[in-house]
Amino acid sequence: MVWLNALSMTKGFAEESPKERIYREFEAMVRKADASIDLALAALVVATLEFPELDRTQYLQQLDRLAHRVRELVALPPIEEQPTLPLDMDPGELIIALNKVFFEEEGFHGNTEDYFNPENSYLNKVLEERTGIPITLSLLYIEIARRAGLSLDGIGLPYHFVVRCRLPEGFIYIDPFHSGNLLTEQDCIALIQRFARTRVRPQSSWFKPVSRKMLLFRMLNNLKRIYLDSDDFERTLMMSNLLIILRPDDASERRDRGMLHLQLKRYGRALHDLQDYLKLDPEATDREEIQKYLQLIRQTIAMLN
Repeated sequence: MVWLNALSMTKGFAEESPKERIYREFEAMVRKADASIDLALAALVVATLEFPELDRTQYLQQLDRLAHRVRELVALPPIEEQPTLPLDMDPGELIIALNKVFFEEEGFHGNTEDYFNPENSYLNKVLEERTGIPITLSLLYIEIARRAGLSLDGIGLPYHFVVRCRLPEGFIYIDPFHSGNLLTEQDCIALIQRFARTRVRPQSSWFKPVSRKMLLFRMLNNLKRIYLDSDDFERTLMMSNLLIILRPDDASERRDRGMLHLQLKRYGRALHDLQDYLKLDPEATDREEIQKYLQLIRQTIAMLN
């Protein structure tokens, strides 16, 4: 199992630490077919690493209540009685109701004042504070819509993340970070150009829906960068472990975790990860540099023994 390799574990399951149990639970969730992954629950499992006393049921019930209010606004019965939307219903009606509940009544908004606060990437804190970054607000928006009976796509634009809905007349894009602004594809391109501060040639790949695993990967990668920038190597390592669970064959992630272990003076684990990195990417451009690190680690381990 990936988490066992990730942590170099040899202990029995009964001796697992709380963190190790969370890694195991996360791995079991993301090994499912992509469409079967409960994004909200997976995000709350991640948050449990930082908030061990977190009551996941409480937050999931909050999502259910919000979805119920959305359905009430469009005069739909509870989702248990009618799991799908009526065939003659325009999904745009549900989007209008969702925006009313999500932005007008609940006040969810983008955190422009403290954008790089790691709490913006934890779903429990987003639900409590009603603020977050584009990807977590989009995740929350998608999950409430799903509970209300509407399937939406996450769209990972360059510099930004939005949500896509298929309407009878075509696609519409919703920007949860900016109060649910409704955008066309051209609006999205203009938004990207404003972020890039230059004219860029539009790419069709920008508008391909991201998988659930990729959405989680981007969320975790945001946290990894935030913690790394603040030299919080222990928390960076937690995110690195989760990223490798999502992508066990990602060579660069294995290298990054090996360097984190080295920084934390966990030489055996650093040796294991950096060796795996070179196996996963035999033609790595930094191969000589990594081999020097490996030699240094072996010498250090020999001295310690």
